[in-house]
Amino acid sequence: MLTCHNRKAKTLDSLSHLCKFDERFEIYIVDDNSTDGTTEAIALQFPQVHLIKGSGNLYWNRGMHTAWEQAAKQDYDFYLWLNDDVVLYENCFDELMACSGIRNHQAIISGIVEGRETKETLYGGTDTKKQLIVPDGEMHPITNLNGNVVLVPRDVYLRLGNLDPVYHHDLGDVDYGLRAKEHHISVYTTRIAVASGDKNDVCRVRLSDVTMRSRFKRLYSPLGSNPAILFYFRRKHYGLINAAGYCLFLFIINVLPDTIVTFLFGERYN
Repeated sequence: MLTCHNRKAKTLDSLSHLCKFDERFEIYIVDDNSTDGTTEAIALQFPQVHLIKGSGNLYWNRGMHTAWEQAAKQDYDFYLWLNDDVVLYENCFDELMACSGIRNHQAIISGIVEGRETKETLYGGTDTKKQLIVPDGEMHPITNLNGNVVLVPRDVYLRLGNLDPVYHHDLGDVDYGLRAKEHHISVYTTRIAVASGDKNDVCRVRLSDVTMRSRFKRLYSPLGSNPAILFYFRRKHYGLINAAGYCLFLFIINVLPDTIVTFLFGERYN
């Protein structure tokens, strides 16, 4: 399952690699109202793909929710989340399925993604100390799940259901991993890297070098950190006090000028 918007080359490249693996796979992709010809190109080059038209306002989480909603009608044995900027390695599915088998297909398996050139670990998940988990030949439990390459067995889906559509762009993957833990479902990394991709290092909570009005406009946008959605997420998993405190912090750092934020936090929020 994938969702895409206006990056035709990356989407087609991802589908090209995915279609080489196994014809038994069924691919569901939401094109969120692209204007660069993505829809037409997918329909022409990959007619076997289940292509779903989005409104243009779905972004990642709601796009993936829509794709999964359609795929789940067929009651598959496994569901795979995939970002369209990720290129899978040849051993990807062997590793994902092997790791799932080790956990008796009762756990979520997150594939580790490394940089295309640097081979630096980029995604997969973080541990209890919020440190990115680096592959070392062993499976490791994840606290915060990254949704770039994720295998969800049918039994897990039947217990947890779909991604929460309250989340617009981000946080849906982290929420799903935390929901799993709350239901006593394990979340693990693969033992090795299974794909390559690009690092997305955008700060969502604050823009620098812009007016305060522009800063808050971005904060409340789908690509920002909408305080209402963050409050929902933090209250759900960490409690009311944590949620209220963090939303107050968001307001304060977006009101403070760049110089003071840099003095207090360095480059963290720039």
